[in-house]
Amino acid sequence: MKTLNSIQLLTTLCNNEINSEGFTLKIGDVIRFKRIEKGMSQEDLAYGICTNSYLSRIENNHVIPDEEIYRLLLGKLGADYDEIIYNSTEIENDLDDWYSHLTKKTPLKKELNYYLGLGNKVNHGQIIKYKIIYSRYLITNREFEKAKEVLDDLYDIFPSLNSYEKFIFVNTYVVCFIFLDQNQSAIEIFEEYTQHHNINFGTKEEHGNLYYNIALCYKRDRSYKKCIYYAKQAFAEYSDNFHLTHMIKALVLLGIAYNNIHDWEISYKYYKQALNIVEQLHTSSDRDKLMIYNDLGYCSECQDLHSEAIKYYELALQIDKDNINVLINLTRINYKIGNHPEAKHYLNKTEQVIKSQSVNEMLIIQYNLLKCLLFVEYKDMDEIFHVLNSDFTYIVKHRVYELIIFYSKEFANILENNKFYKKSNELYKYSFHAYEFLLKGGEKNND
Repeated sequence: MKTLNSIQLLTTLCNNEINSEGFTLKIGDVIRFKRIEKGMSQEDLAYGICTNSYLSRIENNHVIPDEEIYRLLLGKLGADYDEIIYNSTEIENDLDDWYSHLTKKTPLKKELNYYLGLGNKVNHGQIIKYKIIYSRYLITNREFEKAKEVLDDLYDIFPSLNSYEKFIFVNTYVVCFIFLDQNQSAIEIFEEYTQHHNINFGTKEEHGNLYYNIALCYKRDRSYKKCIYYAKQAFAEYSDNFHLTHMIKALVLLGIAYNNIHDWEISYKYYKQALNIVEQLHTSSDRDKLMIYNDLGYCSECQDLHSEAIKYYELALQIDKDNINVLINLTRINYKIGNHPEAKHYLNKTEQVIKSQSVNEMLIIQYNLLKCLLFVEYKDMDEIFHVLNSDFTYIVKHRVYELIIFYSKEFANILENNKFYKKSNELYKYSFHAYEFLLKGGEKNND
């Protein structure tokens, strides 16, 4: 076994300060754990080596003694100092390798089963790190509830975690909540953390990912001003190291948020900036282009730039002719401009896609609403009220304000023409309140 006697290495491994690359190994934790495991008192272990109080300080990592004292204490516990330092350093490197693979998609240096088995090899000072990384693995494996159980247990001891452990724990917890669609819980844990800690651990990319994920939660929560604030933070972190693919997603999120508060000029600028990066990246996917073309189309549609909107929607459809989101958008905009034959053409394609694949419920709701509008002359009022009570109520319940504004106006006009003035007035009120919320930057941004 190679002897590692560098005081510099020992200091790096044992003190309470943590560098930006990860956790330190605390030998004091190892000594305390092995002493308790053997049923020894501090007095028994310290006898002939050091004082009881000095041993207590060693075990609590409040002091770094001479290497010889470590050797004597561990030898008395039946452990080899060199082996512990060497093995623990190797395990630290393995855990860092696994974490990097899970968060940055770097290739693993060993078989997956080896990393999964590290739980049986880590020492007491490494177990928290292992559990956080293991929960990240469970998230990647789509075992979200199981990951949350591990993270919930760690949350109970959150105050005892060191600064970097807290940072990657919060990062992982937020990701887990996002996949569980518990956006408010993610926001609460983030706000609780940032009230007492600065985000100055980890890499720029990790900082950006945390800010982006929180921005995404605020966007889902319709708090668009908060979304914009954190999306800008994410973009700044990504830009520092030219993480171009991450910059694209932050720019798109900014475009979406500004579009939702009707600041279309700024929204359009961010979408175009994202598209410029995508077009320069040979590694970017068609999916990125499709998403941005579709978003540019919607931004143009909101400004009544119908020809430009159709142009972008059709560019998106050239990438994926069965993309139901784009088909719905083309149906709606052709209905808006009075080109009902073309709208019915895209509605028919939408119906074919719905029959052939699993489709998001919100898109099915929009299909139902558009079908009712396009074939309203064949509907009696009972059918129209049924659509309003089911499909329109669904978008109101889910607070999709742009859709509330469009469909409430369209159906209010139909009801008004059929002399249902009271119900028509109710729908106009929905439109007014939805528009008011958007202008305020989202329902939780009323300042």
